[in-house]
Amino acid sequence: MIQCTPIGICSWNFTLEGDNHRALLIFDWWSEQGSIECDGVALDVRKENFWSGHWTLQQGGESLATAQKASPFSRSFEVRDASARFDLYAESIFGRSFCLDRNDRKVAMFVPVHPFTRRATIEMQPAECDFTTVAFCFWLVVTIWRRQSKNSK
Repeated sequence: MIQCTPIGICSWNFTLEGDNHRALLIFDWWSEQGSIECDGVALDVRKENFWSGHWTLQQGGESLATAQKASPFSRSFEVRDASARFDLYAESIFGRSFCLDRNDRKVAMFVPVHPFTRRATIEMQPAECDFTTVAFCFWLVVTIWRRQSKNSK
């Protein structure tokens, strides 16, 4: 199990630790872009443009994974990495939990620890999905949480 902990009480930046992996997610405060340091490897998260629902995970300008939002009002993405295509989607209409599926099989679950916290856990099937892809997917989950938080004010 991977523990996802915000860096600070009001921060949207996270550390992910567990299953012999570690990642640090740093969001640009003015956009939905930023960086992920995954097991010591520096990666960039880029969004195509402000209106786009397309993100790319890059290392040195080379694309490692992509994500496309299903529609502007949905909470689901199609994620692709070098090995497979995944579906990332909200488990329910009102909840904050997300599922990651590959070929209609759950390979990871992103679950908040408590309704009033940003802390979360990730349960994943390591044989089915790479940790770097899971960290990128958690980036997308946090992006949705950030949007919901901004819209509820």
